[in-house]
Amino acid sequence: MNPKERGPDMQYRKLHDADFDAATAFLANHAATSMVLRGNLRTAGIERRRHPLSGNWFGEVAKDGSISAIIAQFGNGNVFVEAGDQSSIPMALTEVFAADPLKPVAGVFGSADPAQDVVGQLGLEDAGFAINASDVLYELDLSHLIVPQNARADDFQMVDAEKIERNTLLRWLRAYEIEALGAEDTPGLDSKIASRLVQALDARCMWGLIVDGKPVSLSGFNATLPDMVQVGPVWTPPEERSKGYARILVAKTLLAVRARGVKRAILSTDSEAAAKAYEALGFQKIGHYRLALLQHAVSITPELV
Repeated sequence: MNPKERGPDMQYRKLHDADFDAATAFLANHAATSMVLRGNLRTAGIERRRHPLSGNWFGEVAKDGSISAIIAQFGNGNVFVEAGDQSSIPMALTEVFAADPLKPVAGVFGSADPAQDVVGQLGLEDAGFAINASDVLYELDLSHLIVPQNARADDFQMVDAEKIERNTLLRWLRAYEIEALGAEDTPGLDSKIASRLVQALDARCMWGLIVDGKPVSLSGFNATLPDMVQVGPVWTPPEERSKGYARILVAKTLLAVRARGVKRAILSTDSEAAAKAYEALGFQKIGHYRLALLQHAVSITPELV
């Protein structure tokens, strides 16, 4: 069946507060590919327009109110998609989004194939991308976390990122954006990084590893829920790599949240070296996740779709 012709009982529309429970239930059934959506929904709801994590939410809604696909865009311009059990986002849903975008599109994220389909549906195939990668998606049941032998040694101290010099954090996050996400090395990147750091420090979701009195690695969670976390960003400066620091720090962060009742962790990477480190912690491949970040945000109009 053509995704645009799902039947007369399907609605393609903007979601409202009354759809909160249906959206929560749908995303919970696809937790590994919708952590940012789940986290933002839980924190900001659907129509809290003044919240920094608020966004425009659109869904494929059945007559009984259940939801089977979602597109949401947030204040930074990034679009997140969840196709659920379908192979792609219905074109009718993309059209509804394109008629009422929150901002120009800065990037598209989601399961690899549906996210790439939305890139095409929005007419962005030939746009300039800083990165358009299908990362390997990993998941870990935290009861099966493999803790590095020396992770609990006194030589390795995990501290809240706020205890690390601000300029060091800014420098590391800037380097991460350029190396891992293909960001352009421009002055405009600095304000973006500064804003992101403020949010991470306020949320207390970023930590550093201290060895011999100096910070050597950084790790955080870019989405958190009571039962699940999404690992990232993870960064070790080049001069400190190949020493196991990132693996030790990620293990420490996961031990800490496991003690608070978190059951699962996910992450994605396209780095073979990082993949080996995560697999050594017990992470297992479960699919692919796309990060399609544009070099410059593109305004979307219905005519483009």
